[in-house]
Amino acid sequence: MARLSRWIVLALLLQPIGLVAAAFPGFAVATPAGEAWRQVQHNAVSIVWMRRTPDSASSFGAAVLTSRLNTRFEDDDSFLDWVRRSKSANPDPEQFAVRESSYALDPAIAERCVRYRTLIEVLPASTLLEVAGLACLHPDEPGRYFDVQYSARYPLGGKLADDLANEGAAFVDSFRFNAGPADGDWSLGSGAPVESRRDAA
Repeated sequence: MARLSRWIVLALLLQPIGLVAAAFPGFAVATPAGEAWRQVQHNAVSIVWMRRTPDSASSFGAAVLTSRLNTRFEDDDSFLDWVRRSKSANPDPEQFAVRESSYALDPAIAERCVRYRTLIEVLPASTLLEVAGLACLHPDEPGRYFDVQYSARYPLGGKLADDLANEGAAFVDSFRFNAGPADGDWSLGSGAPVESRRDAA
C-alpha cells in the first residue's frame, strides 16, 4: 500500500511536465504524454516514444527495454562490469566513436541498478548520439533485465537542451519496480518474441 501511495504522489507531481503514470508487468513508469510525444513502438520487449524537436537535425526519444539474461551475476560489481562492457562495445568503429561514457551503481536505488551515460559520435553524419538511463535487474527475478533510457541525436558541436535533458531525467527517475507477474508473462505487449537474444555472455 505504501508503494502504491508513493506512486500516486509521483504521478501527480509529474503531470505538469507531460508524463502519465502507467503500470506494466513487473514495473511502473511515468510515460511521456502530450502533443509533442508519440509512441512509435510497443511490442513484447520494448516501448519507445519520440518527441518532436525544434529542428529536423535533432531527435529525442525515451524507451523501456526488457530481456531475460541466462547468466547470474555474483555481485553488484560484476553486473556493473557487464553493463559497462555491453554498452561500450562498438559494433562498427568506422561508423561510430565513443566520446564519453560513465557507469556507476546507484546507491539511492535499493535494487541492483547501474546509472549510465554514453556520448557517441556518428562519424558519417557528423552528429552526436547521447544515451542515458538505468540498467537494472528485477529484485524478484534476477534474470530479468530492464533498461529505461532517453536518447538524443544532435549536430556535432551542439548539446542536449536543458528542457529535454530534464524531461528525459524525469522519465528515467520515475521508473519503479512492482512485484513480478503472477503468471510469469513479462511481455510488455505483442508483436515480438518474449525472449531476447541479449545475454550476459
